[in-house]
Amino acid sequence: MKKLFIILTLFVALAACKKKGTETEPTPDPTPGAKNYYAVGSDLNTTTGVSVIKYWKNGVVTNLTDGTKSAFPNSIAITNTEVLIAGVEHNGTNFIAKLWRNGVATTLSSTGRISSPNKIFTSGNDVYVTFTEKNASDINVIKLWKNGIITSISDETKNTLLKGLYVNGNDVYITYAEYVPSHDTYSAKLWKNGTVTNLTAGFYDAATIGVTVIGSDVYVAIGDSEPGPYFKIRQWKNGSFTDLTDGTVIATANDIAALGNDIYIIGQQSSTTTNSLGKIWKNGVATTLTDVNQINFLNSVAANGTDVYIGGYERIGTTTNYIAKTWLNGQETKLSQGNSDCRIMGVFIK
Repeated sequence: MKKLFIILTLFVALAACKKKGTETEPTPDPTPGAKNYYAVGSDLNTTTGVSVIKYWKNGVVTNLTDGTKSAFPNSIAITNTEVLIAGVEHNGTNFIAKLWRNGVATTLSSTGRISSPNKIFTSGNDVYVTFTEKNASDINVIKLWKNGIITSISDETKNTLLKGLYVNGNDVYITYAEYVPSHDTYSAKLWKNGTVTNLTAGFYDAATIGVTVIGSDVYVAIGDSEPGPYFKIRQWKNGSFTDLTDGTVIATANDIAALGNDIYIIGQQSSTTTNSLGKIWKNGVATTLTDVNQINFLNSVAANGTDVYIGGYERIGTTTNYIAKTWLNGQETKLSQGNSDCRIMGVFIK
Protein backbone atom coordinates (compact mmCIF):
# COMPACT_ATOMS: atom_id res chain seq x y z
CA MET A 1 0.00 0.00 0.00
CA LYS A 2 2.98 2.35 0.46
CA LYS A 3 3.64 2.37 -3.27
CA LEU A 4 -0.01 3.05 -4.03
CA PHE A 5 0.19 6.00 -1.66
CA ILE A 6 2.88 7.55 -3.88
CA ILE A 7 0.68 7.59 -6.96
CA LEU A 8 -2.44 8.63 -5.04
CA THR A 9 -0.52 11.50 -3.45
CA LEU A 10 0.37 12.75 -6.90
CA PHE A 11 -3.26 12.52 -8.00
CA VAL A 12 -4.44 14.47 -4.95
CA ALA A 13 -1.68 17.05 -5.33
CA LEU A 14 -3.09 18.02 -8.69
CA ALA A 15 -6.12 19.55 -6.99
CA ALA A 16 -4.32 21.55 -4.30
CA CYS A 17 -3.83 25.31 -4.75
CA LYS A 18 -2.66 27.72 -2.02
CA LYS A 19 -2.37 31.40 -2.81
CA LYS A 20 0.89 33.15 -2.00
CA GLY A 21 0.42 36.52 -3.65
CA THR A 22 -1.44 38.65 -6.15
CA GLU A 23 -1.05 37.58 -9.74
CA THR A 24 -1.27 39.56 -12.97
CA GLU A 25 -2.31 37.61 -16.03
CA PRO A 26 0.43 37.49 -18.69
CA THR A 27 -0.09 38.62 -22.25
CA PRO A 28 -1.29 35.54 -24.14
CA ASP A 29 1.05 34.07 -26.73
CA PRO A 30 -0.33 33.68 -30.26
CA THR A 31 -1.38 30.18 -31.21
CA PRO A 32 -1.09 28.73 -34.71
CA GLY A 33 -3.81 27.37 -36.94
CA ALA A 34 -7.56 27.88 -37.11
CA LYS A 35 -8.40 25.70 -34.10
CA ASN A 36 -9.02 26.97 -30.57
CA TYR A 37 -7.00 25.77 -27.60
CA TYR A 38 -8.63 25.54 -24.17
CA ALA A 39 -7.14 24.91 -20.74
CA VAL A 40 -8.81 24.78 -17.34
CA GLY A 41 -7.16 25.23 -13.97
CA SER A 42 -7.55 26.82 -10.57
CA ASP A 43 -6.18 29.82 -8.70
CA LEU A 44 -7.27 31.74 -5.63
CA ASN A 45 -9.29 34.94 -5.33
CA THR A 46 -6.82 37.65 -4.33
CA THR A 47 -9.09 39.11 -1.67
CA THR A 48 -10.88 36.08 -0.18
CA GLY A 49 -8.22 33.40 -0.52
CA VAL A 50 -10.81 30.99 -1.97
CA SER A 51 -9.90 28.78 -4.92
CA VAL A 52 -11.36 29.96 -8.23
CA ILE A 53 -11.78 27.89 -11.38
CA LYS A 54 -10.42 29.60 -14.49
CA TYR A 55 -10.29 28.60 -18.11
CA TRP A 56 -8.18 29.95 -20.93
CA LYS A 57 -9.13 30.11 -24.61
CA ASN A 58 -6.05 30.72 -26.74
CA GLY A 59 -4.37 32.15 -23.65
CA VAL A 60 -7.18 34.57 -22.70
CA VAL A 61 -8.49 33.87 -19.20
CA THR A 62 -12.08 33.73 -17.91
CA ASN A 63 -13.10 33.20 -14.29
CA LEU A 64 -15.72 30.45 -14.06
CA THR A 65 -16.49 30.69 -10.34
CA ASP A 66 -16.89 33.86 -8.30
CA GLY A 67 -14.61 33.10 -5.37
CA THR A 68 -17.32 32.83 -2.70
CA LYS A 69 -16.77 29.05 -2.44
CA SER A 70 -13.62 27.02 -3.06
CA ALA A 71 -13.75 25.16 -6.36
CA PHE A 72 -11.35 23.00 -8.36
CA PRO A 73 -11.69 21.72 -11.96
CA ASN A 74 -10.96 18.25 -13.33
CA SER A 75 -11.88 18.25 -17.02
CA ILE A 76 -12.95 20.47 -19.93
CA ALA A 77 -14.73 19.76 -23.22
CA ILE A 78 -16.09 22.02 -25.94
CA THR A 79 -19.08 21.54 -28.24
CA ASN A 80 -20.22 23.88 -31.00
CA THR A 81 -22.26 25.89 -28.50
CA GLU A 82 -20.98 25.08 -25.02
CA VAL A 83 -17.92 25.22 -22.81
CA LEU A 84 -18.27 22.23 -20.47
CA ILE A 85 -16.20 22.07 -17.28
CA ALA A 86 -16.41 19.39 -14.59
CA GLY A 87 -15.10 20.07 -11.11
CA VAL A 88 -15.90 20.31 -7.43
CA GLU A 89 -17.27 23.17 -5.37
CA HIS A 90 -17.52 23.33 -1.58
CA ASN A 91 -21.06 23.58 -0.21
CA GLY A 92 -20.03 24.51 3.32
CA THR A 93 -19.73 20.87 4.38
CA ASN A 94 -18.31 18.83 1.49
CA PHE A 95 -16.83 19.17 -1.96
CA ILE A 96 -19.56 18.30 -4.46
CA ALA A 97 -19.21 17.26 -8.12
CA LYS A 98 -20.59 19.77 -10.61
CA LEU A 99 -20.83 20.35 -14.34
CA TRP A 100 -20.69 23.92 -15.66
CA ARG A 101 -22.26 24.52 -19.08
CA ASN A 102 -21.38 28.00 -20.36
CA GLY A 103 -20.92 29.04 -16.75
CA VAL A 104 -24.20 27.59 -15.42
CA ALA A 105 -23.61 24.89 -12.78
CA THR A 106 -25.47 21.59 -12.45
CA THR A 107 -24.87 19.42 -9.38
CA LEU A 108 -24.19 15.87 -10.55
CA SER A 109 -25.69 14.25 -7.44
CA SER A 110 -28.26 15.34 -4.88
CA THR A 111 -27.05 13.24 -1.92
CA GLY A 112 -24.82 15.97 -0.49
CA ARG A 113 -22.04 13.44 0.15
CA ILE A 114 -18.44 13.99 -0.95
CA SER A 115 -18.20 13.57 -4.72
CA SER A 116 -15.66 14.36 -7.43
CA PRO A 117 -15.78 14.19 -11.25
CA ASN A 118 -13.02 12.78 -13.39
CA LYS A 119 -13.77 13.23 -17.10
CA ILE A 120 -16.19 14.81 -19.56
CA PHE A 121 -16.82 13.21 -22.94
CA THR A 122 -19.22 14.43 -25.63
CA SER A 123 -20.61 12.31 -28.46
CA GLY A 124 -23.13 13.90 -30.80
CA ASN A 125 -25.68 15.62 -28.56
CA ASP A 126 -24.82 13.43 -25.56
CA VAL A 127 -22.72 14.62 -22.62
CA TYR A 128 -21.07 12.05 -20.37
CA VAL A 129 -19.38 12.74 -17.02
CA THR A 130 -17.81 10.16 -14.74
CA PHE A 131 -17.59 10.91 -11.02
CA THR A 132 -17.09 9.21 -7.68
CA GLU A 133 -19.38 9.63 -4.69
CA LYS A 134 -19.25 8.39 -1.11
CA ASN A 135 -22.17 6.14 -0.24
CA ALA A 136 -23.78 5.74 3.19
CA SER A 137 -21.06 3.24 4.14
CA ASP A 138 -18.32 5.73 3.18
CA ILE A 139 -17.37 3.65 0.12
CA ASN A 140 -16.19 5.53 -2.97
CA VAL A 141 -18.61 4.52 -5.77
CA ILE A 142 -18.07 5.28 -9.47
CA LYS A 143 -21.03 6.75 -11.31
CA LEU A 144 -21.76 7.77 -14.90
CA TRP A 145 -23.85 10.88 -15.59
CA LYS A 146 -25.31 10.95 -19.11
CA ASN A 147 -27.62 13.83 -19.96
CA GLY A 148 -28.83 13.92 -16.37
CA ILE A 149 -29.30 10.15 -15.96
CA ILE A 150 -26.98 8.53 -13.37
CA THR A 151 -25.76 4.92 -13.49
CA SER A 152 -23.68 3.24 -10.77
CA ILE A 153 -20.64 1.56 -12.32
CA SER A 154 -18.64 -0.04 -9.50
CA ASP A 155 -19.32 -2.46 -6.66
CA GLU A 156 -20.68 -0.40 -3.77
CA THR A 157 -18.91 -2.59 -1.21
CA LYS A 158 -15.33 -1.84 -2.35
CA ASN A 159 -13.48 1.47 -2.61
CA THR A 160 -12.51 2.63 -6.07
CA LEU A 161 -10.19 5.12 -7.78
CA LEU A 162 -11.60 6.59 -11.00
CA LYS A 163 -9.45 7.55 -13.98
CA GLY A 164 -10.64 7.24 -17.57
CA LEU A 165 -13.65 7.69 -19.87
CA TYR A 166 -14.03 7.25 -23.62
CA VAL A 167 -17.10 6.93 -25.84
CA ASN A 168 -16.87 5.28 -29.26
CA GLY A 169 -20.21 5.13 -31.05
CA ASN A 170 -22.53 3.13 -28.79
CA ASP A 171 -19.68 1.86 -26.62
CA VAL A 172 -18.80 3.52 -23.31
CA TYR A 173 -15.43 2.67 -21.73
CA ILE A 174 -14.56 3.54 -18.12
CA THR A 175 -11.31 2.61 -16.40
CA TYR A 176 -10.75 2.51 -12.66
CA ALA A 177 -8.98 0.71 -9.81
CA GLU A 178 -10.85 -1.32 -7.21
CA TYR A 179 -9.73 -2.37 -3.75
CA VAL A 180 -8.81 -6.05 -3.29
CA PRO A 181 -9.27 -6.89 0.43
CA SER A 182 -7.51 -10.25 0.24
CA HIS A 183 -4.23 -8.62 -0.84
CA ASP A 184 -4.73 -5.10 0.53
CA THR A 185 -4.11 -3.75 -2.98
CA TYR A 186 -5.92 -2.08 -5.87
CA SER A 187 -6.47 -3.83 -9.22
CA ALA A 188 -7.01 -2.09 -12.58
CA LYS A 189 -10.32 -2.64 -14.36
CA LEU A 190 -12.00 -1.75 -17.66
CA TRP A 191 -15.78 -1.30 -17.78
CA LYS A 192 -17.45 -1.47 -21.21
CA ASN A 193 -21.22 -1.19 -21.46
CA GLY A 194 -21.65 -2.97 -18.13
CA THR A 195 -19.06 -5.70 -18.67
CA VAL A 196 -15.92 -5.53 -16.49
CA THR A 197 -12.49 -6.80 -17.58
CA ASN A 198 -9.74 -7.27 -15.01
CA LEU A 199 -6.58 -5.65 -16.38
CA THR A 200 -4.38 -6.69 -13.46
CA ALA A 201 -4.70 -9.62 -11.04
CA GLY A 202 -4.64 -7.62 -7.81
CA PHE A 203 -1.50 -9.21 -6.36
CA TYR A 204 0.23 -5.82 -6.67
CA ASP A 205 -1.14 -2.28 -6.54
CA ALA A 206 -2.25 -0.82 -9.86
CA ALA A 207 -4.11 2.32 -10.91
CA THR A 208 -5.61 3.23 -14.28
CA ILE A 209 -4.62 6.48 -16.00
CA GLY A 210 -7.06 6.67 -18.90
CA VAL A 211 -8.50 4.93 -21.93
CA THR A 212 -8.72 5.67 -25.65
CA VAL A 213 -9.88 3.76 -28.74
CA ILE A 214 -8.59 3.53 -32.33
CA GLY A 215 -10.91 1.49 -34.54
CA SER A 216 -11.37 -1.84 -32.75
CA ASP A 217 -8.26 -1.41 -30.59
CA VAL A 218 -8.64 -0.35 -26.96
CA TYR A 219 -5.70 1.26 -25.16
CA VAL A 220 -5.43 1.78 -21.40
CA ALA A 221 -2.60 3.51 -19.54
CA ILE A 222 -1.83 1.93 -16.17
CA GLY A 223 0.49 2.55 -13.24
CA ASP A 224 1.58 -0.87 -11.95
CA SER A 225 3.79 -1.62 -8.91
CA GLU A 226 4.85 -5.08 -10.16
CA PRO A 227 7.73 -5.86 -9.63
CA GLY A 228 8.74 -2.52 -8.06
CA PRO A 229 10.34 -0.88 -6.23
CA TYR A 230 8.31 1.94 -7.85
CA PHE A 231 5.26 2.14 -10.07
CA LYS A 232 5.99 1.61 -13.74
CA ILE A 233 3.91 3.02 -16.58
CA ARG A 234 2.32 0.38 -18.77
CA GLN A 235 0.21 0.48 -21.93
CA TRP A 236 -2.51 -2.17 -22.22
CA LYS A 237 -3.80 -2.92 -25.74
CA ASN A 238 -6.48 -5.55 -26.25
CA GLY A 239 -5.09 -7.68 -23.43
CA SER A 240 -1.35 -7.22 -24.08
CA PHE A 241 1.02 -5.01 -22.07
CA THR A 242 3.89 -2.78 -23.17
CA ASP A 243 6.08 -1.34 -20.41
CA LEU A 244 7.02 2.32 -20.88
CA THR A 245 9.16 2.49 -17.72
CA ASP A 246 10.90 -0.29 -15.78
CA GLY A 247 9.97 0.54 -12.18
CA THR A 248 13.51 1.45 -11.09
CA VAL A 249 12.68 5.18 -10.87
CA ILE A 250 9.52 6.99 -9.81
CA ALA A 251 7.24 7.51 -12.81
CA THR A 252 3.59 8.57 -12.96
CA ALA A 253 1.32 8.88 -15.98
CA ASN A 254 -1.69 11.20 -15.93
CA ASP A 255 -3.49 11.02 -19.28
CA ILE A 256 -3.71 9.28 -22.66
CA ALA A 257 -4.88 10.40 -26.11
CA ALA A 258 -4.88 9.09 -29.68
CA LEU A 259 -4.10 10.96 -32.90
CA GLY A 260 -4.46 8.96 -36.09
CA ASN A 261 -2.69 5.70 -35.32
CA ASP A 262 -0.45 7.25 -32.66
CA ILE A 263 -0.90 6.88 -28.90
CA TYR A 264 0.30 9.61 -26.55
CA ILE A 265 0.73 9.10 -22.81
CA ILE A 266 1.90 11.98 -20.63
CA GLY A 267 3.22 12.19 -17.10
CA GLN A 268 6.41 12.68 -15.18
CA GLN A 269 9.52 10.77 -14.17
CA SER A 270 12.23 11.45 -11.61
CA SER A 271 15.63 12.52 -12.96
CA THR A 272 19.05 11.80 -11.48
CA THR A 273 18.82 15.18 -9.70
CA THR A 274 15.48 14.11 -8.11
CA ASN A 275 13.57 16.68 -10.19
CA SER A 276 10.29 15.58 -11.74
CA LEU A 277 10.61 15.73 -15.52
CA GLY A 278 7.51 16.15 -17.67
CA LYS A 279 7.52 13.47 -20.36
CA ILE A 280 5.44 12.36 -23.31
CA TRP A 281 5.48 8.81 -24.62
CA LYS A 282 4.52 8.54 -28.30
CA ASN A 283 3.93 4.92 -29.24
CA GLY A 284 6.10 3.95 -26.28
CA VAL A 285 9.03 6.25 -27.09
CA ALA A 286 9.70 8.89 -24.41
CA THR A 287 10.57 12.55 -24.95
CA THR A 288 11.37 14.94 -22.10
CA LEU A 289 9.26 18.05 -22.57
CA THR A 290 10.29 20.21 -19.62
CA ASP A 291 13.37 21.85 -18.11
CA VAL A 292 15.56 19.23 -16.41
CA ASN A 293 16.45 21.76 -13.70
CA GLN A 294 12.85 22.28 -12.57
CA ILE A 295 10.08 20.18 -11.01
CA ASN A 296 7.30 19.71 -13.55
CA PHE A 297 4.02 17.83 -13.81
CA LEU A 298 2.09 17.11 -17.02
CA ASN A 299 -1.56 16.52 -16.25
CA SER A 300 -3.71 16.48 -19.41
CA VAL A 301 -3.29 15.85 -23.15
CA ALA A 302 -5.57 16.54 -26.12
CA ALA A 303 -4.91 15.71 -29.77
CA ASN A 304 -6.66 17.04 -32.87
CA GLY A 305 -5.62 17.30 -36.52
CA THR A 306 -1.85 17.68 -36.38
CA ASP A 307 -1.75 19.19 -32.88
CA VAL A 308 -0.88 17.69 -29.50
CA TYR A 309 -1.79 20.02 -26.63
CA ILE A 310 -0.63 19.39 -23.07
CA GLY A 311 -1.43 21.11 -19.77
CA GLY A 312 0.54 21.07 -16.55
CA TYR A 313 2.58 23.19 -14.16
CA GLU A 314 6.12 23.93 -12.96
CA ARG A 315 7.35 24.65 -9.44
CA ILE A 316 9.15 27.93 -8.85
CA GLY A 317 12.44 27.20 -7.10
CA THR A 318 11.94 25.79 -3.61
CA THR A 319 8.64 27.62 -3.04
CA THR A 320 5.15 26.15 -3.10
CA ASN A 321 4.27 28.36 -6.06
CA TYR A 322 3.53 26.77 -9.43
CA ILE A 323 3.30 28.30 -12.90
CA ALA A 324 0.39 27.08 -15.03
CA LYS A 325 1.66 26.02 -18.44
CA THR A 326 0.58 24.51 -21.74
CA TRP A 327 2.63 22.96 -24.52
CA LEU A 328 1.39 23.03 -28.12
CA ASN A 329 3.43 20.63 -30.24
CA GLY A 330 6.24 21.06 -27.74
CA GLN A 331 6.08 24.88 -27.64
CA GLU A 332 5.63 26.12 -24.07
CA THR A 333 3.25 28.92 -23.02
CA LYS A 334 2.98 30.31 -19.48
CA LEU A 335 -0.58 31.06 -18.38
CA SER A 336 0.42 32.46 -14.99
CA GLN A 337 3.50 34.23 -13.68
CA GLY A 338 4.38 32.18 -10.62
CA ASN A 339 3.08 34.54 -7.94
CA SER A 340 0.56 31.88 -6.92
CA ASP A 341 0.09 28.14 -6.89
CA CYS A 342 -1.76 27.81 -10.19
CA ARG A 343 -2.16 24.51 -12.06
CA ILE A 344 -3.71 23.33 -15.32
CA MET A 345 -5.98 20.32 -14.85
CA GLY A 346 -7.47 19.80 -18.32
CA VAL A 347 -6.98 20.81 -21.96
CA PHE A 348 -9.07 20.56 -25.12
CA ILE A 349 -8.74 21.45 -28.81
CA LYS A 350 -11.76 22.48 -30.86
